[in-house]
Amino acid sequence: MKRKGLDGLYDRFTPEERFRLDMEARARGDEQESRRLVERCPRRTYVLNDWAFSYRWQTVFKLTHAVCSDLSQHLSDLRMIDYLSEVVPHVRIPYRLEAEGAYLSGHEAGSRYAWRRAGMEGDPPGWETPEEEAKDEDFDPAVKGELEALDARLQEADILPALLDRMEQEVAQEAWAIWEAFATFSKSSLNIEPENLLKVHVEPVLAGVEDLKRRREVFGFDADKNQIAEYEQMLAEAWGHCLQEARRISKSS
Repeated sequence: MKRKGLDGLYDRFTPEERFRLDMEARARGDEQESRRLVERCPRRTYVLNDWAFSYRWQTVFKLTHAVCSDLSQHLSDLRMIDYLSEVVPHVRIPYRLEAEGAYLSGHEAGSRYAWRRAGMEGDPPGWETPEEEAKDEDFDPAVKGELEALDARLQEADILPALLDRMEQEVAQEAWAIWEAFATFSKSSLNIEPENLLKVHVEPVLAGVEDLKRRREVFGFDADKNQIAEYEQMLAEAWGHCLQEARRISKSS
């Protein structure tokens, strides 16, 4: 069918059909078809709430969700660090058992070597074969102390707890910079408590913020001032554009 034969259809599309066709036209790069669909779209006249009011709601909604998107990534990382911190002690058990087994094997090998070099027969005391019963008094009492010292050295050499603590503090510090910038913007530019914004728009994030406050008390850190200022400036510029646009539209209406 020729293009001219399709002209009469452009006024008949439903909003859903027009939206889908326009999306498909733009996706394949057909700018002419997209322009036809938009230009032939029926016009409507609406009565709306004052744009200076509605636009504020829309902008705050977008800003709050953008901030929470950034914040949620850090909160998710903190939850993962918590999980790893819980798992690490359990992961360490097999390594400790392997180290203890290696020590005991070496101790036994050394005892048997010295026993044979001394011209003795059978098993050295404490290392009797399963067919024989080993007596507790024959077992070297220093072994227990050596195993305890070995376990202490393994814990000292384990860098994961310290590494996870450092990661937790760094991630929490970055998250706190985002929250502090948002809180300052909310109070100074909107005269609204930041927790109220979250409660209205993304209430589930409130629990993460409370957890973040707890971590700050534990570590006692302060967020990077430059990072706070940069993030706060971005929010302030977006809100300033909102106010300017709201005033422009309100005057023209």
